[in-house]
Parts: sequence; structure tokens; C-alpha cells
Amino acid sequence: MKTNTLTTKDTMGYTKTYEIVDRIPAGFFVWNIGKNMGHEEYIPICENLYPGLPKSHPESFHINPETVKAIKLTKEEVAILRDAAGYGVNSKKTAESAIKRTAKSTMQKRKKALAEKALPILEKITA
Repeated sequence: MKTNTLTTKDTMGYTKTYEIVDRIPAGFFVWNIGKNMGHEEYIPICENLYPGLPKSHPESFHINPETVKAIKLTKEEVAILRDAAGYGVNSKKTAESAIKRTAKSTMQKRKKALAEKALPILEKITA
């Protein structure tokens, strides 16, 4: 590990280098790759490769591999953010939105509960 970068080998065997930052920059969000990052004390963050595309477009889920970053957190905070990202709660904005919605289904209730746990962490690390 260099001073401001983290190089990891993910579970697929690929090597990635992340810039270490303290806060999520504008336009970035928690990258939902779960434990595939290969590190338990860093949460990966990324930006869309095609930021203007609607969510329904298949390429809207492509990330910019040249700008991936990571934030050092406690293992507990990383676990909370990973769980929340798995339900689409990957930013302060999506957490606030999930909390405001009326949860009717079991899935929506789970998403809302995860958003409530993730919001204080996201508020702490969002620029």
C-alpha cells in the first residue's frame, strides 16, 4: 500500500488500485461489489462511466475504472454500507429517499432499515 493508494486483488484474481480518500466526492457512490474488493476495512466508491444515461439503459451500470476510490472505515461500518448497497442504498441521497418512502413490502422494509443504519455513516463521509 502506497501513501494514498490501496492495491488489492479481488476474489476474481484481478488487481485494482484505489485512491484513498476521506469523503465521497460529488458524483460518486458506494460500489456494490460486496466482499469482492478483497478488503474488510475499506469501502469502494466509484462514479458512473456514462453519468447521463437513464437507469433503464444497460450501460448505466458501467463504472469508470480509472477513478475508483476507497474510504477507510471500521469493519462494522463497511459491513453496514455493503449490506445497504446490496439494496440500492449507495449514497446519502438514496438513503434519505428510502427512509422517506412508505415501506409496504418486506423488501422495502429491509431497504428502509438498512438505509436508517447507513445514513449516519454516509453523512459522515459525504463531501
